[in-house]
Amino acid sequence: MKPTKAILPRPPVMSRARWPETEFDPAYQSFLDAHANYWGSEECVVLAKFAVNAMRTVAHWRRGPCAVDVIMPAGTPLATFMDRNGHPSDQWDGGQGLGISGNFTTHSGVLAGYVLDSAETVVGLKLWEIYPGAGRVRRQIYPVDDTLFGTANARAYHAILDRDHAPLGGADNPYFALWSEAGSAVVPANTAAAITVIGPEDPRRSTERNAASRFSKDSNVKPSAKEARD
Repeated sequence: MKPTKAILPRPPVMSRARWPETEFDPAYQSFLDAHANYWGSEECVVLAKFAVNAMRTVAHWRRGPCAVDVIMPAGTPLATFMDRNGHPSDQWDGGQGLGISGNFTTHSGVLAGYVLDSAETVVGLKLWEIYPGAGRVRRQIYPVDDTLFGTANARAYHAILDRDHAPLGGADNPYFALWSEAGSAVVPANTAAAITVIGPEDPRRSTERNAASRFSKDSNVKPSAKEARD
């Protein structure tokens, strides 16, 4: 049986003075590459799991704050939380299973950083990801674009919580410390200048605005071949 402990040390979480991260960190890339090679799996969920030492079933995954609305540290596992019709869900794949390839409703990865405009508004997410046929951990940028369906839109990506609604992997998750101390935080504006989070005791966490509810399947919007990977 393969161990779940890291085979390379996890890089330290970046100082908050430098948030949000806007570049892909080569040290974190090496950390993820080593684990991908060790586990020998190209399933997207495996990358999110081993990044925080949480090799458990995705049936436990629950939707956390949207990574576009809440500035999170690099290394935070992210996933989309929709049912198979594209409607928002609290569970991975709407609680139905492992997802359907090519349905554009299930994908996960590890947050690498943010794309900001001149006003420091978040206009995209940078993710490390893997998918069948990728061959290795890939770098990808997802735009904040509500004309795109499902996994193609950065707004679809949320922090992954466990079934106890704490960040997946607990203290091994770079988001955990921020989540733990943010009991009185508010839902932030979509700007890097407002670095606040929804904490474990905040009643507004249950009423967080879910931008995924604005998604609709548009026959005029066709996913690219690259988007059809998961």
